[in-house]
Amino acid sequence: MKHRSIPGARPSRSRRRFGLQAGVLAVTLFCGAASAAADEVDQLVGSPRVLAPAAILNGNPIDGIPSGPMVGGGYHVHSHLRLFVNGTQRWIPAGIGVTRPLVLDPSSDGPSITAAKGFYWLHTHDESGVIHAEAPAPRAFTLGQFFDIWGQPLSQDRVGPAKGEVTAWVDGQRYEGDPRNIAIGPYTRIQLDVGRDVPYQAYDFPPDL
Repeated sequence: MKHRSIPGARPSRSRRRFGLQAGVLAVTLFCGAASAAADEVDQLVGSPRVLAPAAILNGNPIDGIPSGPMVGGGYHVHSHLRLFVNGTQRWIPAGIGVTRPLVLDPSSDGPSITAAKGFYWLHTHDESGVIHAEAPAPRAFTLGQFFDIWGQPLSQDRVGPAKGEVTAWVDGQRYEGDPRNIAIGPYTRIQLDVGRDVPYQAYDFPPDL
C-alpha cells in the first residue's frame, strides 16, 4: 500500500515507507537465522524533528494491551496523529509498540518496519503518523494508551517532552477534555497543538490503507 505525500510532511514511497530528511539510523537487522548481532538491542534514531523516540519495550502488557505476532484478520483500523509544538510540526517515530529485534525495509529511504519480534495492538511502522490498531476482535483504544506504549506523557498541558496548553482536534472539530480519552477508531484524524494553536490540517489516508 502507498502513502500519499502530505503538506508539511516527508514524501513517502510505498506503504510503511517514509522519507527521512535528517538524522541517522542505528539498527540491528533481524531476519530468520540472523547473525549474533541480531541479539543485540537495536534502536531507531530519527530526525531531530521526531518529538521523542519510541520506548524500547520488553513485551509485557501495557494498559492491558499485549504484545505478540502480527494479528491476522480480526480488528484492524488506522488513525492518524499530527503534532505541532509552538507552530512547528514534530514527527511520530517508527517503532512505537514494536519489540526488538526487528526487520527494516532495505529499499526504503527512511525507517520502515516490516517485521519484528512482536507488535503491541497499537503500533507504528514508520514516521507517517499512521497508528495501526490491530486486535483479534473489535475493542476500544484511546490516545492515552498509545502514548503509554510510546513511553511518553499526555495531558491537557503536556505532549511528550513538550509542555504548554494543549489544543486537540479530532476530524476537524475541537476536542474538549482530556486528550488521553480521544478514541482511536477507523480513519480518525487527530491533531495536537502544544502552545501555539495551529489550524486543523486534514490527512488523506491512502485508498489502499
